[in-house]
Amino acid sequence: MVDNLFLIRDVLDICKLSDVNVGLLSLDQEKAFDRVDHQYLFKTMKAFGFGDVFLSWMYLLYAGASCMVKVGGGLSCPIPVQRGIRQGCPISGQLNSLAIEPMLCFLRAKLTGFSVPGVMKGPAIALSAYADDVIVFITGGEDVKVLSNALKVYEGASSARVNWGKSEALWAGQLQTGSAPRLPGGLQMGSAPRLPGGLQWGRDGMKTLVFFLGSDVFQKNNWEGVLEKVFARLSRWKWVLPQLSYRGRVLVANNLAASTLWHRLMILPPPKDLIQELQRTLVNLFWSGQHWIIAAALYLLLQEGGQVLVDISSRIMAFRRQAAQRLLYRDGSSWVETAFLLKLERGDLPGLTPFYESVMQAWRVP
Repeated sequence: MVDNLFLIRDVLDICKLSDVNVGLLSLDQEKAFDRVDHQYLFKTMKAFGFGDVFLSWMYLLYAGASCMVKVGGGLSCPIPVQRGIRQGCPISGQLNSLAIEPMLCFLRAKLTGFSVPGVMKGPAIALSAYADDVIVFITGGEDVKVLSNALKVYEGASSARVNWGKSEALWAGQLQTGSAPRLPGGLQMGSAPRLPGGLQWGRDGMKTLVFFLGSDVFQKNNWEGVLEKVFARLSRWKWVLPQLSYRGRVLVANNLAASTLWHRLMILPPPKDLIQELQRTLVNLFWSGQHWIIAAALYLLLQEGGQVLVDISSRIMAFRRQAAQRLLYRDGSSWVETAFLLKLERGDLPGLTPFYESVMQAWRVP
C-alpha cells in the first residue's frame, strides 16, 4: 500500500513541478467481493498456471455452495451461490486480486501510460492497483476508449460492475477545461454538460486508500481531527493514570496514541505545530502535569537513564531515511524516484517538494 501511495503522491507532485498533463481515474467497484463469478475465477486461476490439486481445493470451498433465507422464523429452499468471494476468509484478498488481474494486464499493455520526457526508465506507468482500489492514468481520448473496452469485456466475463456514482476523476495537469477527454459513466471535464450523477473532473485532489492527495489545501484534510482523536484516546486512561507505572504510561503513549499517526507520517510531511502539540501531550501524560526532568531525557533508552517515550520528530526522520534508502538501494527504481534523483544531481534542491526536502534533511543528519 505504501508503494501505491508514494506513486500517486509523486505523480501529482511531478504535475505540479513540470508541464505534464495526466488524469487520474479512481474506479469504485460495486460490491467487488460479492460479484466475482466462480466459473470466471476458476478459469482465471487455471490460465495463470495453478495446478489441478490446488484448484480442487478451491472447488471444494466454492463449488456447490448454497444459502437459505430466514423469513418469519422459517427458512427458504436452498439457493445456489454462484458468485461472490467470502469476506473474512484469509485467501479472499488474493482471489479478488487474481480475478481483476486479467483486466489490469490488458490495461498495462494497451494504455499510453504516464512518463516524464527525458527521465523515464522502463515501461510507462499505466495504473496503480491495491486490492479493489484501482487508479488508471489517462493521458488522452484513446486511453478512455481502451479503458471503456476493457471494462466492458471484464464486466461481461466476471459479473463485476463499476459504480460510477462513487468513482472519482482528477485532472492533475495544466490542460484547459474543455480539452480533457470525456470519461464513461458521465465523468467529464469542467464546462462540459453534466450527465446523470453530475460527476466532473476534479482539480483539487482525490481520496485514495484513506489518504487525501492533491493540492496543498486539499491534503490538509489528512490532519483534521488528528489531535482531537489522540486526546480522546488518552482521556480514557486519565482515571487509572495515578495507578499506572512510568512504564505503563509509556506503553499507553507509544502503542495506543502515537502509533495511530505512523501511516500518515510515512507518506506526508505534517504541520510542525501539530507535531509539537502531540509531543507535548505525550509528555504531559507521562508526568501527569509534574515535569521533573527535561523531556529529552525521557526519549533515551532504559539503559541510558530514559523511559523510551517516543520522540515523534525522530520517528519522522527515521521514516524519511527509509524513503531515501528506497531511492538509493532498491533495485529497479521507478521513474518517479529517478526523476527526483536527477534533480538532486543537478543541485536543483529548491525544486523539491516538501516531502523530499524532509528526506534530504533527514539524510544529511549524522
